[in-house]
Amino acid sequence: MKNNLNKKLAVILALVMAMSVSVTGTAFAADGDAYLALGSNLSDEEKTTVLDLLNVADTDDYNIIYVTNAEEHQYLDKYVSSDQIGSRALSSVLIKENGGSEINVETHNIGYCTEDMYRNALATAGLSGADVTVAGPFEISGTAALVGTIKAYEQMTGENVGDEVIEGSVDEITTTGEVGEEIGDTDAAEQIIAEVKEDLADNPNMSDSELEESIREAAEDAGIELSDSTLQKIKDMLQNLQGLDIDWSNIKEQSSSIIEDLKQVVDPEKAEGFINRIISWFKSLIG
Repeated sequence: MKNNLNKKLAVILALVMAMSVSVTGTAFAADGDAYLALGSNLSDEEKTTVLDLLNVADTDDYNIIYVTNAEEHQYLDKYVSSDQIGSRALSSVLIKENGGSEINVETHNIGYCTEDMYRNALATAGLSGADVTVAGPFEISGTAALVGTIKAYEQMTGENVGDEVIEGSVDEITTTGEVGEEIGDTDAAEQIIAEVKEDLADNPNMSDSELEESIREAAEDAGIELSDSTLQKIKDMLQNLQGLDIDWSNIKEQSSSIIEDLKQVVDPEKAEGFINRIISWFKSLIG
């Protein structure tokens, strides 16, 4: 039951990302406007909490969009069960141009998906040079933020999001979550997928055997041995991405950044063990 709920949540959060960008990597409005999408069912106290988490001191500085629960169901019933969407629009999202090229993601009270899972899928969808913050007043799924991002995207760029982009991003983030669960290491799953996407950026027409070899090499770099079924799951998802009209140069840039960050992540237990071995070594010298 928990795994099923996590997968549904992954789909919701993936769609938040996918619907905030275009397939060709369209930039934000030229004037650098920031858009704030708020759940319409937030109480005054909950709204204060969300704005604080989004670091918004004065809402007059933002283009504000309100999202209703009816809109949530209108957009999401095809992808997520009505029970999961719920009856109140609460979660919110802040999207703004950052003047650079990297994607920066921050989440508050949004479970399951990590920030690097967001970044990976956002790169696939074509986003760059943006700060994206998703927040809820307490731990929730984030469906209102999803619909808010759709509306903000349309106002910022004047373009609609293609279904294939939504499905590709959903597929990627869901697969990343499932692989992370299967191998017991979400960071490793993120690294593997980012590394293969980097290879694909150099050769988008990679053959079936070349893609499989790239996945195995990425898994070896991450210190993971993949089962045949897990490898196939990753390959199926990446082959789906190969069929999309996406900006591979942006993917390469974002994937390189993600890989660099992930390789600096140290497992606390391993670090503790290493420190203990050093302490023991010094003690032996003193003894």
